[in-house]
Amino acid sequence: MADLAPLSQRERRLRRALIATSLAAATMVLVVGGVIFFWITYILPTQPDPFTRGPYLVHVGTTTATLRWQIPGNTPVDIVATTPDGRTIDSTTGHLSGLTPGTRQGWVAVVGGVARAAGTLTTAPTDPSSVIRFTVFGDYGAGSDAEWAVGRVAAAQEPAFTVAPGDNTYLASAPVLFDHNIFAPMRSLLAQGPFIATLGEHDLAYFGGVAIANALGLPNGGQHYVANYGRLRFIVLGLEATAADVPFIQTALAVPGAQHVYIVVHRPPSPGNPIYAVARGHVTAILAGHLHRYERRIVDGVLLMTVGTGGAPRSSNDALTPRSHDAISSLASYGVVRIDDGPHRVVMSFLDTTGRVRDRVVVPS
Repeated sequence: MADLAPLSQRERRLRRALIATSLAAATMVLVVGGVIFFWITYILPTQPDPFTRGPYLVHVGTTTATLRWQIPGNTPVDIVATTPDGRTIDSTTGHLSGLTPGTRQGWVAVVGGVARAAGTLTTAPTDPSSVIRFTVFGDYGAGSDAEWAVGRVAAAQEPAFTVAPGDNTYLASAPVLFDHNIFAPMRSLLAQGPFIATLGEHDLAYFGGVAIANALGLPNGGQHYVANYGRLRFIVLGLEATAADVPFIQTALAVPGAQHVYIVVHRPPSPGNPIYAVARGHVTAILAGHLHRYERRIVDGVLLMTVGTGGAPRSSNDALTPRSHDAISSLASYGVVRIDDGPHRVVMSFLDTTGRVRDRVVVPS
Protein backbone atom coordinates (compact mmCIF):
# COMPACT_ATOMS: atom_id res chain seq x y z
CA MET A 1 0.00 0.00 0.00
CA ALA A 2 1.37 3.34 -0.95
CA ASP A 3 2.23 5.78 1.78
CA LEU A 4 -0.30 8.56 2.27
CA ALA A 5 0.90 11.95 1.29
CA PRO A 6 1.38 14.27 4.23
CA LEU A 7 -1.37 16.78 4.82
CA SER A 8 -0.81 20.22 3.64
CA GLN A 9 -0.94 23.11 6.04
CA ARG A 10 -4.33 24.10 4.63
CA GLU A 11 -5.69 20.58 5.07
CA ARG A 12 -4.44 20.46 8.67
CA ARG A 13 -6.22 23.74 9.40
CA LEU A 14 -9.45 22.40 7.87
CA ARG A 15 -9.20 19.20 9.90
CA ARG A 16 -8.67 21.13 13.13
CA ALA A 17 -11.64 23.39 12.28
CA LEU A 18 -13.85 20.36 11.57
CA ILE A 19 -12.89 18.73 14.87
CA ALA A 20 -13.52 21.97 16.77
CA THR A 21 -16.88 22.42 15.05
CA SER A 22 -17.87 18.85 15.88
CA LEU A 23 -16.86 19.31 19.51
CA ALA A 24 -18.80 22.60 19.68
CA ALA A 25 -21.86 20.98 18.13
CA ALA A 26 -21.68 18.06 20.55
CA THR A 27 -21.30 20.46 23.45
CA MET A 28 -24.26 22.50 22.22
CA VAL A 29 -26.36 19.33 21.96
CA LEU A 30 -25.45 18.43 25.54
CA VAL A 31 -26.23 21.96 26.77
CA VAL A 32 -29.55 22.12 24.94
CA GLY A 33 -30.42 18.64 26.13
CA GLY A 34 -29.58 19.63 29.69
CA VAL A 35 -31.69 22.78 29.47
CA ILE A 36 -34.63 20.83 28.01
CA PHE A 37 -34.28 18.17 30.73
CA PHE A 38 -34.18 20.84 33.43
CA TRP A 39 -37.19 22.66 31.89
CA ILE A 40 -39.25 19.49 31.58
CA THR A 41 -38.28 18.19 35.01
CA TYR A 42 -38.39 21.32 37.14
CA ILE A 43 -40.10 24.18 35.29
CA LEU A 44 -42.95 22.83 33.17
CA PRO A 45 -44.57 20.36 35.59
CA THR A 46 -47.63 21.62 37.45
CA GLN A 47 -49.39 19.54 40.01
CA PRO A 48 -53.05 18.81 39.32
CA ASP A 49 -55.63 20.77 41.25
CA PRO A 50 -55.59 19.16 44.70
CA PHE A 51 -59.20 20.15 45.39
CA THR A 52 -62.08 18.03 44.22
CA ARG A 53 -64.43 20.83 45.28
CA GLY A 54 -63.82 24.45 46.14
CA PRO A 55 -62.72 26.11 48.24
CA TYR A 56 -66.00 28.00 48.31
CA LEU A 57 -67.69 30.43 50.67
CA VAL A 58 -70.76 29.44 52.67
CA HIS A 59 -70.89 32.47 54.98
CA VAL A 60 -69.65 36.06 55.06
CA GLY A 61 -70.43 38.38 57.95
CA THR A 62 -69.15 41.73 59.16
CA THR A 63 -65.81 40.42 60.44
CA THR A 64 -66.08 36.68 59.74
CA ALA A 65 -66.21 34.28 56.81
CA THR A 66 -66.38 30.52 56.39
CA LEU A 67 -65.04 28.47 53.49
CA ARG A 68 -65.47 24.78 52.71
CA TRP A 69 -63.65 22.42 50.38
CA GLN A 70 -63.12 18.80 49.50
CA ILE A 71 -59.63 17.39 49.09
CA PRO A 72 -58.50 13.76 48.92
CA GLY A 73 -56.96 12.18 51.97
CA ASN A 74 -57.74 15.03 54.35
CA THR A 75 -54.67 16.90 53.09
CA PRO A 76 -54.00 19.93 55.33
CA VAL A 77 -55.25 23.24 53.89
CA ASP A 78 -54.42 26.67 55.26
CA ILE A 79 -56.70 29.57 54.29
CA VAL A 80 -54.80 32.85 54.38
CA ALA A 81 -56.62 36.16 54.01
CA THR A 82 -55.05 39.59 53.66
CA THR A 83 -56.99 42.58 54.99
CA PRO A 84 -56.85 46.03 53.37
CA ASP A 85 -54.80 47.33 56.30
CA GLY A 86 -52.12 44.69 55.71
CA ARG A 87 -52.98 42.13 58.37
CA THR A 88 -52.73 38.40 57.70
CA ILE A 89 -55.48 36.13 58.99
CA ASP A 90 -55.17 32.39 58.56
CA SER A 91 -57.20 29.34 59.45
CA THR A 92 -56.86 25.61 58.97
CA THR A 93 -60.59 25.07 59.57
CA GLY A 94 -61.91 27.50 56.96
CA HIS A 95 -63.38 29.89 59.53
CA LEU A 96 -61.85 33.37 59.36
CA SER A 97 -62.39 35.99 62.04
CA GLY A 98 -61.07 39.48 62.63
CA LEU A 99 -61.68 40.60 59.04
CA THR A 100 -62.16 44.28 58.22
CA PRO A 101 -65.87 45.25 57.90
CA GLY A 102 -67.24 46.50 54.60
CA THR A 103 -64.17 45.76 52.52
CA ARG A 104 -63.03 43.42 49.80
CA GLN A 105 -60.13 41.24 50.84
CA GLY A 106 -58.28 38.43 49.11
CA TRP A 107 -57.70 34.88 50.30
CA VAL A 108 -55.58 31.98 49.16
CA ALA A 109 -55.78 28.28 49.98
CA VAL A 110 -52.31 26.92 50.72
CA VAL A 111 -51.55 23.23 50.19
CA GLY A 112 -48.02 21.92 50.72
CA GLY A 113 -46.65 25.42 51.21
CA VAL A 114 -48.00 26.72 47.88
CA ALA A 115 -51.14 28.76 47.09
CA ARG A 116 -53.32 26.32 45.14
CA ALA A 117 -56.59 28.29 45.00
CA ALA A 118 -57.63 31.89 45.51
CA GLY A 119 -60.57 34.25 45.71
CA THR A 120 -61.89 37.38 47.31
CA LEU A 121 -64.61 38.10 49.83
CA THR A 122 -66.52 41.23 50.73
CA THR A 123 -67.46 41.63 54.37
CA ALA A 124 -70.76 43.20 55.34
CA PRO A 125 -70.52 46.94 55.89
CA THR A 126 -71.32 48.74 59.12
CA ASP A 127 -71.66 52.06 57.28
CA PRO A 128 -75.39 52.50 56.46
CA SER A 129 -74.51 54.62 53.42
CA SER A 130 -72.61 51.80 51.70
CA VAL A 131 -73.83 50.34 48.43
CA ILE A 132 -74.11 46.54 48.54
CA ARG A 133 -73.84 44.61 45.27
CA PHE A 134 -75.19 41.11 44.80
CA THR A 135 -76.34 38.95 41.92
CA VAL A 136 -79.50 36.89 41.39
CA PHE A 137 -80.31 33.89 39.21
CA GLY A 138 -82.04 30.57 39.70
CA ASP A 139 -82.64 27.38 37.71
CA TYR A 140 -78.95 27.06 36.99
CA GLY A 141 -77.68 23.63 37.99
CA ALA A 142 -77.56 21.84 34.64
CA GLY A 143 -73.83 21.99 33.94
CA SER A 144 -74.55 23.53 30.53
CA ASP A 145 -72.47 26.01 28.53
CA ALA A 146 -75.14 28.60 29.32
CA GLU A 147 -74.67 28.00 33.05
CA TRP A 148 -70.90 28.38 32.75
CA ALA A 149 -71.49 31.68 30.93
CA VAL A 150 -73.90 32.87 33.62
CA GLY A 151 -71.32 32.03 36.27
CA ARG A 152 -68.64 34.01 34.46
CA VAL A 153 -70.85 37.06 33.94
CA ALA A 154 -71.95 36.99 37.58
CA ALA A 155 -68.37 36.65 38.85
CA ALA A 156 -67.31 39.59 36.68
CA GLN A 157 -69.68 41.82 38.66
CA GLU A 158 -67.71 41.11 41.86
CA PRO A 159 -70.80 40.56 44.03
CA ALA A 160 -70.68 40.15 47.78
CA PHE A 161 -72.99 37.14 47.46
CA THR A 162 -75.54 35.57 45.15
CA VAL A 163 -79.25 34.93 45.67
CA ALA A 164 -80.42 31.70 44.04
CA PRO A 165 -84.20 31.20 44.08
CA GLY A 166 -84.23 27.43 43.64
CA ASP A 167 -83.51 24.57 41.26
CA ASN A 168 -79.84 24.54 42.08
CA THR A 169 -79.27 21.20 40.33
CA TYR A 170 -80.89 19.07 37.65
CA LEU A 171 -82.56 16.65 37.31
CA ALA A 172 -82.41 15.88 41.01
CA SER A 173 -80.22 16.90 43.94
CA ALA A 174 -78.21 13.68 44.02
CA PRO A 175 -74.75 14.43 45.51
CA VAL A 176 -72.98 12.69 42.64
CA LEU A 177 -74.17 15.52 40.35
CA PHE A 178 -73.12 18.47 42.49
CA ASP A 179 -69.60 19.02 41.19
CA HIS A 180 -70.61 18.86 37.53
CA ASN A 181 -73.80 20.87 38.01
CA ILE A 182 -72.81 23.45 40.62
CA PHE A 183 -69.31 23.58 42.00
CA ALA A 184 -67.38 23.45 38.73
CA PRO A 185 -69.44 26.01 36.74
CA MET A 186 -69.81 28.31 39.76
CA ARG A 187 -66.33 27.92 41.22
CA SER A 188 -65.11 31.46 40.49
CA LEU A 189 -68.38 32.94 41.76
CA LEU A 190 -68.47 30.83 44.93
CA ALA A 191 -64.88 31.88 45.59
CA GLN A 192 -66.20 35.44 46.00
CA GLY A 193 -69.28 34.97 48.12
CA PRO A 194 -71.87 32.49 49.36
CA PHE A 195 -75.22 31.58 47.85
CA ILE A 196 -78.37 32.65 49.70
CA ALA A 197 -80.49 29.95 48.12
CA THR A 198 -83.80 28.22 48.44
CA LEU A 199 -85.00 24.90 47.01
CA GLY A 200 -87.05 24.19 43.91
CA GLU A 201 -88.76 21.05 42.65
CA HIS A 202 -85.56 19.52 41.31
CA ASP A 203 -83.75 20.14 44.60
CA LEU A 204 -86.53 18.50 46.58
CA ALA A 205 -86.64 15.46 44.29
CA TYR A 206 -83.87 13.70 46.22
CA PHE A 207 -84.59 13.10 49.92
CA GLY A 208 -86.15 16.53 50.33
CA GLY A 209 -83.05 18.46 49.32
CA VAL A 210 -81.07 17.74 52.49
CA ALA A 211 -77.85 17.03 50.59
CA ILE A 212 -77.91 20.19 48.48
CA ALA A 213 -78.77 22.36 51.49
CA ASN A 214 -75.84 20.88 53.41
CA ALA A 215 -73.47 21.29 50.48
CA LEU A 216 -74.31 24.99 50.08
CA GLY A 217 -74.41 25.59 53.83
CA LEU A 218 -78.05 26.68 53.85
CA PRO A 219 -79.78 27.10 57.22
CA ASN A 220 -82.88 25.06 58.05
CA GLY A 221 -82.57 22.81 55.03
CA GLY A 222 -82.76 25.74 52.62
CA GLN A 223 -86.35 26.67 53.51
CA HIS A 224 -87.93 29.17 55.90
CA TYR A 225 -84.86 30.96 57.16
CA VAL A 226 -83.67 34.56 57.38
CA ALA A 227 -80.28 35.74 56.12
CA ASN A 228 -78.85 39.14 57.06
CA TYR A 229 -76.00 40.95 55.35
CA GLY A 230 -75.32 44.40 56.78
CA ARG A 231 -78.50 46.43 56.45
CA LEU A 232 -80.09 43.90 54.06
CA ARG A 233 -82.42 41.07 55.06
CA PHE A 234 -83.53 38.11 52.98
CA ILE A 235 -86.62 36.16 53.95
CA VAL A 236 -86.21 32.77 52.29
CA LEU A 237 -89.45 30.80 51.96
CA GLY A 238 -88.85 27.70 49.86
CA LEU A 239 -90.74 26.15 46.96
CA GLU A 240 -93.77 28.45 47.03
CA ALA A 241 -95.48 31.12 49.10
CA THR A 242 -98.78 30.41 50.84
CA ALA A 243 -100.94 31.94 53.56
CA ALA A 244 -99.02 29.78 56.04
CA ASP A 245 -95.93 31.89 55.35
CA VAL A 246 -97.54 35.15 56.44
CA PRO A 247 -96.68 34.84 60.16
CA PHE A 248 -93.09 33.91 59.32
CA ILE A 249 -92.75 36.98 57.08
CA GLN A 250 -94.35 39.25 59.65
CA THR A 251 -92.00 38.03 62.35
CA ALA A 252 -88.94 38.58 60.14
CA LEU A 253 -90.13 42.08 59.19
CA ALA A 254 -90.65 43.00 62.84
CA VAL A 255 -87.02 42.40 63.79
CA PRO A 256 -85.16 45.74 63.76
CA GLY A 257 -81.93 46.40 61.89
CA ALA A 258 -82.88 45.93 58.24
CA GLN A 259 -83.18 48.87 55.88
CA HIS A 260 -84.14 46.84 52.80
CA VAL A 261 -85.83 43.44 52.77
CA TYR A 262 -86.17 40.88 49.97
CA ILE A 263 -88.34 37.77 49.85
CA VAL A 264 -86.83 34.76 48.09
CA VAL A 265 -89.11 31.99 46.79
CA HIS A 266 -88.84 29.52 43.93
CA ARG A 267 -92.25 29.81 42.24
CA PRO A 268 -93.41 33.36 41.46
CA PRO A 269 -96.47 34.05 43.64
CA SER A 270 -99.65 34.53 41.63
CA PRO A 271 -101.71 37.73 41.92
CA GLY A 272 -103.87 37.63 45.01
CA ASN A 273 -101.36 35.60 47.01
CA PRO A 274 -101.66 36.75 50.66
CA ILE A 275 -97.95 37.47 51.01
CA TYR A 276 -98.31 40.52 48.74
CA ALA A 277 -100.43 42.31 51.31
CA VAL A 278 -97.74 41.71 53.94
CA ALA A 279 -94.88 42.62 51.63
CA ARG A 280 -96.36 45.78 50.14
CA GLY A 281 -94.56 48.86 51.46
CA HIS A 282 -92.10 46.75 53.48
CA VAL A 283 -90.24 44.65 50.92
CA THR A 284 -87.99 45.99 48.15
CA ALA A 285 -88.71 43.05 45.85
CA ILE A 286 -89.68 39.41 45.67
CA LEU A 287 -87.00 37.32 43.94
CA ALA A 288 -88.21 34.14 42.23
CA GLY A 289 -87.24 31.57 39.62
CA HIS A 290 -89.07 28.53 38.20
CA LEU A 291 -89.98 30.22 34.90
CA HIS A 292 -86.91 29.85 32.69
CA ARG A 293 -86.80 33.47 31.60
CA TYR A 294 -86.33 36.96 33.03
CA GLU A 295 -89.39 39.01 33.95
CA ARG A 296 -90.00 42.26 35.79
CA ARG A 297 -93.54 42.75 37.04
CA ILE A 298 -95.51 44.74 39.57
CA VAL A 299 -97.96 42.34 41.21
CA ASP A 300 -100.44 43.66 43.78
CA GLY A 301 -98.19 46.66 44.32
CA VAL A 302 -94.98 44.67 44.88
CA LEU A 303 -92.00 44.40 42.54
CA LEU A 304 -91.62 40.77 41.44
CA MET A 305 -88.36 39.78 39.72
CA THR A 306 -88.39 36.35 38.10
CA VAL A 307 -84.86 35.23 37.29
CA GLY A 308 -84.99 31.58 36.21
CA THR A 309 -82.15 32.36 33.82
CA GLY A 310 -79.21 30.38 35.19
CA GLY A 311 -78.76 27.95 32.31
CA ALA A 312 -81.37 25.23 32.73
CA PRO A 313 -82.91 23.91 29.48
CA ARG A 314 -85.57 26.05 27.87
CA SER A 315 -88.05 25.04 25.18
CA SER A 316 -87.17 26.37 21.74
CA ASN A 317 -90.62 27.84 21.15
CA ASP A 318 -91.15 29.17 24.70
CA ALA A 319 -94.03 26.75 25.25
CA LEU A 320 -92.67 25.95 28.70
CA THR A 321 -91.53 29.51 29.38
CA PRO A 322 -94.49 31.72 28.42
CA ARG A 323 -94.45 35.45 28.88
CA SER A 324 -96.62 36.75 31.71
CA HIS A 325 -99.36 39.02 30.40
CA ASP A 326 -98.57 41.75 32.94
CA ALA A 327 -94.78 41.71 32.51
CA ILE A 328 -93.14 45.12 32.17
CA SER A 329 -90.10 43.37 30.74
CA SER A 330 -89.88 39.73 29.68
CA LEU A 331 -86.81 38.17 28.05
CA ALA A 332 -86.27 34.55 27.04
CA SER A 333 -82.55 34.88 27.73
CA TYR A 334 -80.01 33.35 30.03
CA GLY A 335 -78.31 35.81 32.35
CA VAL A 336 -78.04 37.37 35.77
CA VAL A 337 -79.62 40.25 37.65
CA ARG A 338 -77.11 42.56 39.31
CA ILE A 339 -78.51 44.54 42.22
CA ASP A 340 -76.71 47.60 43.58
CA ASP A 341 -78.54 48.31 46.81
CA GLY A 342 -77.91 51.79 48.16
CA PRO A 343 -79.57 53.56 51.08
CA HIS A 344 -81.60 55.86 48.82
CA ARG A 345 -82.10 53.82 45.68
CA VAL A 346 -81.74 50.26 44.41
CA VAL A 347 -80.54 49.69 40.83
CA MET A 348 -81.45 46.35 39.24
CA SER A 349 -79.89 45.39 35.91
CA PHE A 350 -80.39 42.23 33.88
CA LEU A 351 -77.23 41.18 32.03
CA ASP A 352 -77.36 38.43 29.41
CA THR A 353 -74.58 35.90 28.84
CA THR A 354 -72.64 38.37 26.69
CA GLY A 355 -72.50 40.76 29.66
CA ARG A 356 -74.80 43.30 28.02
CA VAL A 357 -77.50 45.07 30.03
CA ARG A 358 -80.92 44.13 28.62
CA ASP A 359 -83.17 45.67 31.27
CA ARG A 360 -82.71 48.14 34.10
CA VAL A 361 -84.91 49.60 36.79
CA VAL A 362 -84.20 52.07 39.58
CA VAL A 363 -86.24 51.64 42.75
CA PRO A 364 -86.22 54.68 45.07
CA SER A 365 -86.32 54.06 48.79
